[in-house]
Amino acid sequence: MSQVQADVLICHAFPKLIPQEFLGGFAMGGLNLHPALLPAYRGPHPIHRLAVDGLHTVHGGVTLHNMSAGFDQGDIVGQVAFSEADWASSEILADRNATAMRMLVSEAAPAYCRGMLSGEPQPAGDFVWARLEAHHLMISSTMSIDHVARLWRVLGMMPGIYITCAGSNVRLGFRIRRLGPPTGEPSVRRWGTVAFDLADGRVLHLAYSRLVKRWVLWRRLLARVPRRHLPLEIRTSGRILPKDAIAKG
Repeated sequence: MSQVQADVLICHAFPKLIPQEFLGGFAMGGLNLHPALLPAYRGPHPIHRLAVDGLHTVHGGVTLHNMSAGFDQGDIVGQVAFSEADWASSEILADRNATAMRMLVSEAAPAYCRGMLSGEPQPAGDFVWARLEAHHLMISSTMSIDHVARLWRVLGMMPGIYITCAGSNVRLGFRIRRLGPPTGEPSVRRWGTVAFDLADGRVLHLAYSRLVKRWVLWRRLLARVPRRHLPLEIRTSGRILPKDAIAKG
């Protein structure tokens, strides 16, 4: 560490808790980028659980915080909140996450290192620990069409979403179309598709397959992120630092 010439260590998606004695080798310690608005949704799977819980517009975004002795518990340096439109597709969500992280690293982190920003302690309380469990991947008839569509965008490719059909769990591909109102009939699988009821309609999905996976991957490679979204803003200790450039794809 004596040879490291850096003020701060910046981390993202590192699965281990970095020891405080290691962070002590940096003048300003360590900062972590967490893809949710802390203190809510600490833990390893915040984006997935936000989609599952339907709280993506309340706690969705990115937080830059001090790395402390506990996971995602350090003082908050800056945050960027997301809107409903930022969850419209997996491509848009990935772009907005990358843009928010870039903003926080290029604007909030240097201000923090220069002493212009000081971290704000997180409030005490019982907050959701964002760990994805097997039951979170199961689709039920009480869910809305929009909710299942969002689950597919966030969880569909990995780890997948499933519905029970004839006593077996079937992995779902993307939705083909809405068939009409709910029928009260059980889910039906035939010819590589699954039809099932949701709270506001009966829908037809493709069953997940290698062909579906390849099609989705090619679509994502060719997709262009729309540029009509509003600019993102950094919130720091009660102040707002405007970002006048719309996210670049």
